Amino acid sequence: MDENFNSLLQRYEDFISSNQNGYFDVEELEMLADYYMWEGMTAESSRTLDLGIKMHPQSELLQLKLARLYSSMGKKDKALEILDRSSDRSYDLKTMLLKGDLLVSLNRFTDADAIFAKAMQNDEFNLDEISLDIAYIYICAEAYDRALRYLQAGLQYNPNNIDLLFEIAYCYEETLQYDACIQMLNHILDLQPYSSEAWFNLGQIYYAMGNYPKAIEAYDYVIVIDEKDELGWLQRGHTYFQLEEFDKALEDYAVYLELTEYPSYALVHIGECYEKKGQFDKALSIYEQALQLDENNIEAYTGIAVCYLETNAFEKSIEYSKKALKIDPELCEAWVYLAEAYVNLDKFDDAIDAYETSLHIDENQPDTWIALGSVFFELERLEEARDAYLKAYELNENAENVQLLLSVVFFKLNNISESLYFLNEAIKRNNTATESFFEMCPEALSLFEKIIGNTQQETKSTEE
Repeated sequence: MDENFNSLLQRYEDFISSNQNGYFDVEELEMLADYYMWEGMTAESSRTLDLGIKMHPQSELLQLKLARLYSSMGKKDKALEILDRSSDRSYDLKTMLLKGDLLVSLNRFTDADAIFAKAMQNDEFNLDEISLDIAYIYICAEAYDRALRYLQAGLQYNPNNIDLLFEIAYCYEETLQYDACIQMLNHILDLQPYSSEAWFNLGQIYYAMGNYPKAIEAYDYVIVIDEKDELGWLQRGHTYFQLEEFDKALEDYAVYLELTEYPSYALVHIGECYEKKGQFDKALSIYEQALQLDENNIEAYTGIAVCYLETNAFEKSIEYSKKALKIDPELCEAWVYLAEAYVNLDKFDDAIDAYETSLHIDENQPDTWIALGSVFFELERLEEARDAYLKAYELNENAENVQLLLSVVFFKLNNISESLYFLNEAIKRNNTATESFFEMCPEALSLFEKIIGNTQQETKSTEE
């Protein structure tokens, strides 16, 4: 601070502490408010501006500065109230965008559009850049359709504005318009063929669509353009993993391990590859390395728990699932792994508690509902088994074997019509369902033959 400002600051603070009369012009009050804001003293900055407005009630400069301060403090209504009192003629572009942002944050989109329309009418500004600023406001509010409208308007002024094109692609991605997103990214690549960002985003879209070969092609370009692009190596590794090409995934994860600042994270992915290859000792060793680097690596704990499950070391699996849950008690999959270990130890009450805890955290787990139902079935708690299977069916009627299990449990509950209905549904999906059903319910064979025979006899009588 220079000597003149030190003198001003001392005079102002003496004035505040003594409650004496004094005078400060607009420029001095603005400097003081900026100083307090810079120092992180927002309350002092606010008080300075409040004082300034009392001294200079006609100063729109101080009012606008206070509105910006309130906005930064999250006091949206107060900021908007000040701007509503100000003359629109005093608004510069920054203030227009501020008011529009405040209106958007309060879901007053129509009022915001009216402000933005005025900004877009000013030929002194770069209108493609203004449209981008407005679009950012709507993107932050997740109003992607409105953002797209401004982005597309901006293209009319500058069709080759790369930032606009990227944001359009982003909006298409967020609204799951993947084909349109791919088209936009390819347009960007026509303009900038060596844009690793565009190639990477293209890979991400193909990955989200499950088109893994096309995703790999895109990530290939990322790595060719910049062989040290760690995310390119990581995502290509993930893609090979999805294709169950685990050796190729391991190669990419190894490169990522060399490049990344987060080796513990990379080691987890390497460990998971060995786990999927059935090399559980190797996987355990890698997961332990990850824990040596980061003792709170929850994925390493769950990975170890899975390895011990697969090798029938159920007590050890429980130990590591509990370590993961100590870090994150809301981790659904750790509760499921814990339950599976309890099931294998015939600790069914503990298994039920663990399954139900996982489902309480996230009920949208059809496979977990099926597993819980099967525990109930094993304990001959048939109505609870039925309810669990029905919940799984409600979430995903194509969940593995859910129709067959419902057919079995309804039969055990003497609800033959429902049992037949779900058996027919199971047969439509798997022609071996009948055989599986009678293996689980051998007593049903004579009954169902009788029902089928009666049905055929009734049909014959009707025809005669």
